[in-house]
Formats: sequence, structure tokens, C-alpha cells
Amino acid sequence: MKPHIYLAGKIDKNDWRHRLVPGLRGHLWSDGPIDAVGFQYTGPFFVACDHGCNHQPSSHGATAGYALDESTFTRSDVIRNNNAAIDAADLIFAYISSTDCYGTLVELGGVLRSQKRVVIAFAPGIPVDDFWYASHQTKNVHINVNEPRLQGLLNQEIHKYNQHRLLTRQRDKTLLEIIADL
Repeated sequence: MKPHIYLAGKIDKNDWRHRLVPGLRGHLWSDGPIDAVGFQYTGPFFVACDHGCNHQPSSHGATAGYALDESTFTRSDVIRNNNAAIDAADLIFAYISSTDCYGTLVELGGVLRSQKRVVIAFAPGIPVDDFWYASHQTKNVHINVNEPRLQGLLNQEIHKYNQHRLLTRQRDKTLLEIIADL
């Protein structure tokens, strides 16, 4: 079973997620998760207008209202959809490429106390020490990560998640076998 992954981070016009998730461009929330190589992508989904029409400040690529379909979502719709996608995810992989990633920090704050695996990758030039509170609560932190390295790091984290899940299943199976023998 493939892990379900949420890719947290600021939404931009030529977003880094498009290199990691084939078919993301033009995919709508109503289309459901994307079956990618090695994982299921749960979100976020946003209107990929190559002219930047839906990538206005504070729009999350969805609330500017310049395009059709889901671009007329309200901020409440964006929050509800993102929270549902985070809830459905096994692994939250955050890419911090800007210090004003307020939505991303709220997403991380909401999920860090859960049992989900949370990983943060920081772009070059980001003052990592300013993010110490979140960084100290995650499974892994990667620093000075440029966008071309993201695919390799994501693959590593998926592998670690799968190894952990396999070991947990084996441990649980052994415990069940011990109990059955009693």
C-alpha cells in the first residue's frame, strides 16, 4: 500500500510540486488523490494558471477568482480541503522556501502533535534557527535544499516511512503470535 502524502509549503505560480506529482497541473480537489510513483498525493490542489492569475497574495492558488471551476473557493473551502487532505495523509513533507509561509506553519502546528511522520526541507538562505520550534518536533530536517533535490529527498522519506511501517507490522504480528500461543 502506498503512503498518502501531503506536500506542505507556499503555493507559487511555477510551483515545486509539479515536478514531484505528475498530473497535478489542472487536477481539481473533486478529482481526488493523485496516484504518483511510490505514493498517493492527497494535496494541496490549486488552480495552476500559468499566467499567475490565481497566484495573488494570500490566495493559496484558489481564491483569486479569475479562472473557472474550483478557483472560486472561499478561504473556508481552502482550509476545509487542506485539513481533510492532511488528515488523510500518512506523511507530511514540508518545503520551506520563504520565511512568510504562515499557512504552512499553521498546517505543521496542527499536525506535529499527531502520530504522522512530518519532515521539513528548508531552501537555501532560510534561517533554520528561526524555525527551531517546528524543526525539533519532526522526524527529519533537511537544510539548504534546492528544488532539484526535492524528488530524491521525498523518495528517501517514503522509503523510511515504508521501512517503519513494515517493522511495525512485523512487531505487531509477533506480539499477536505470542498472545495466540498463551
